Amino acid sequence: MTTASRAVLVAIGWAGAVSCGPTTRKLDEAVLYQGPAFKLKLARYYENLPLHYTGEVFRVQCASAGTAASPAHATQDSGWVTLGNGGAIGSRNAAELVERERRNYLVFDRETLVWLGNGLNVSFDACTQFRGWYPTSLPESLIDPADKPPYCAPQGTVDCRSYDFLGDREARFDSIRVEHDGTVSFVVRTRALKHDRALRVESADSGRTWSVESL
Repeated sequence: MTTASRAVLVAIGWAGAVSCGPTTRKLDEAVLYQGPAFKLKLARYYENLPLHYTGEVFRVQCASAGTAASPAHATQDSGWVTLGNGGAIGSRNAAELVERERRNYLVFDRETLVWLGNGLNVSFDACTQFRGWYPTSLPESLIDPADKPPYCAPQGTVDCRSYDFLGDREARFDSIRVEHDGTVSFVVRTRALKHDRALRVESADSGRTWSVESL
């Protein structure tokens, strides 16, 4: 084999390795909220993660004076921070996803935002900092546990508390109240709770600490 032939084979092999590796490309974006202190947008990407995921995904991002130093990466623009995200296979455009996701982002005033996902997160400073409450923090005595793989605790070593709140057991948040003095309160409902109870969750210090009571 000549030196030139070897060079061609090496080049082909390198190109094949690159094409089979992880790739991400931005598709489009749409504004979710535009205010005087911060803005929200939903960006759509196409990800090819071999043996893991191939298709459209979305990221909801927030930008303000407090996030200006946030670095860029494959699915986040410079000066923005990522909040919610998820799969978007079959979506046609970012504007379509904005209408679906808008209900998860509640603006209370020029700097106060509540973001709902697998927990409730609140920012009083235009997305510079978030503090959150998650149902996985509830004591085991309140939970009707879901079936879990054997690698999960207590049989295994992996923390799988999130499995209790998947699918039709997902937590739902309502009666959300946020005040300027740092008071936050809401009601959480989930089929993961024993006897289908609802809980009231409150914070008096902007989400640093939380109290929970049954309703």
